[in-house]
Amino acid sequence: MTGSPTASGVQVGVAQISVDRADVAANVERVIETLRAGAASGHQLVVFPECVLTGYLFGSRAETRAAAISAADPRIARIVRACAENAVHAVVGLLEEADGRVHNSALVLGPSGIIGRYRKQHLPYLGADRFVDPGADAAPRVADTPFGRVGVMICFDLRFPESARELALQGADLIAMPTNWPMGSDMLADHMTRVRALENLVYLAVADRADAEAGTRFMGRSQIISPSGEVLADAGQDEGLFGASIDVRVARTKRLIKKPGEFELPVFSGRRPEMYGELTRRPMATGQ
Repeated sequence: MTGSPTASGVQVGVAQISVDRADVAANVERVIETLRAGAASGHQLVVFPECVLTGYLFGSRAETRAAAISAADPRIARIVRACAENAVHAVVGLLEEADGRVHNSALVLGPSGIIGRYRKQHLPYLGADRFVDPGADAAPRVADTPFGRVGVMICFDLRFPESARELALQGADLIAMPTNWPMGSDMLADHMTRVRALENLVYLAVADRADAEAGTRFMGRSQIISPSGEVLADAGQDEGLFGASIDVRVARTKRLIKKPGEFELPVFSGRRPEMYGELTRRPMATGQ
């Protein structure tokens, strides 16, 4: 779906586009082209796939580090300029070099520059995630934009309900999730995305790829989910920009009232954090 935002709505797009492995220049051009097209269709936010600027499937720490770029790279500044010229915001994934470390990161970019940064905290044993450093920054992961609060998580984070809940508790209206879902990830696309949106009463915008890299094919299924778990957009396996209009006021309603005074669900105020101590204990041993 495409169209202009209404007074109560925000047009959000998920970009299911190809990525050229280790060719940052080509990937930046593709991102900028997609941003321009999105802005022309009324989008205020476009979410791009995981590691869209660098590629993801590398075979060693050395290869991963060689592909990584700094957030201060002039090519990031080019995307910021495109945001300014087109009055649009973007969430872009990259392998990020920072202070001698390499992270699987996502930047929230707007006309004023980098307004948010998230470094992937949960790492599968797959692709570049085998060689990057886990994010350890406890700073808020939610960025303020003119149209609402945007939280970020990346791919494997989806399997950890604590990740999305933390963003919701920080006030996210929408969670942007760059991902690289390989073929066979249907359960994630069919069920887990809807559950994460529904249990946190937030919008979820997932951007995946439908191309292939280093012999691995990605499944697509980029999507936008409402706080009720409704699928507003699903890209299937087609390439392109897919969008939906969202109303952030819906995501800010955390008490579901079916019948006033008789049937009300205090989804957030009804939480019992003092009963959840096990959630903060050390992880179980590997293999459990």
